[in-house]
Amino acid sequence: MLYKRKELNYALTDIEPFIDYKTMNEHYNVHYKKYTDNLNQALIEGEILTDGSIDSLIDILIAYQSNNKIRNNGGGYLNHLLYFDNISPYNRDYIIHASYELQMLIGATYGDYETFMKQFIKAGADVFGSGWVWLVVKQNKLFILTTKNQDNPLMSTECRVLLGMDVWEHAYYLKHMADRMAYMKDFFRTIDWQVVSSRL
Repeated sequence: MLYKRKELNYALTDIEPFIDYKTMNEHYNVHYKKYTDNLNQALIEGEILTDGSIDSLIDILIAYQSNNKIRNNGGGYLNHLLYFDNISPYNRDYIIHASYELQMLIGATYGDYETFMKQFIKAGADVFGSGWVWLVVKQNKLFILTTKNQDNPLMSTECRVLLGMDVWEHAYYLKHMADRMAYMKDFFRTIDWQVVSSRL
């Protein structure tokens, strides 16, 4: 069974003005599609069996970490599936839409939402080149992690990914140009906290 892109429950124009249609279209219909197609091709070429589930993909990514075609495209597929799922025009920006449990964890770990947001954005600003910023939970504690390229924390850490922010240039360059900071601030206006909470 091969992998398919996540079907969106919103239009690519719905994330405006924070992420424009042109960027969303390029990101979803070009980059995400390419990772998906290349992953499937690599699985076929390597005669690697999968049931098409995320758990199966994670097992493959761990087993084939030295295979760059599997690692880069499998990670790209997984990361973008999570990304397009945790942004939406619904329940965005407002932490009050997060579950009580997640709000309490953010408060216990970072003091308040504003401090968490600043630390998450700083982590994104500190990524050199292309990569991702993640909010993960491990043993009921929250951590902000970063990964290079299309790596994912699940490749090397036993944790649960709650939120992923893409800081590759293709995620923001058509609208924000080289201003990654502006993109990251706008990204926080697109987070669907109900989806993030459901991952907890």
